[in-house]
Amino acid sequence: MTFYYPVIVTKRGDGFYASFPDFPGCYGEGADRESALEDAKHEGRCCIAAELMEENPLPRRSLPEDLCLHQGEELVLLALVMPREENWSWLG
Repeated sequence: MTFYYPVIVTKRGDGFYASFPDFPGCYGEGADRESALEDAKHEGRCCIAAELMEENPLPRRSLPEDLCLHQGEELVLLALVMPREENWSWLG
């Protein structure tokens, strides 16, 4: 199953930060934009898996027009591909 959620990418100091507006506290970091997005994909999948395992409803995806971006921020829609539940050993 694939879920699509927006992330806001920001340059911070020596690296990049990619946060999910729909999952407070869920974000990725990296030395470059691509690394931050890869980290965000992993963290986003962890957030989704945690919600599903607790049988909580997933947040509704924010629409781009509903998000307020500041100077230097970029909006990216990430595809978060979830493995079958029996393969969730990667959660640790």
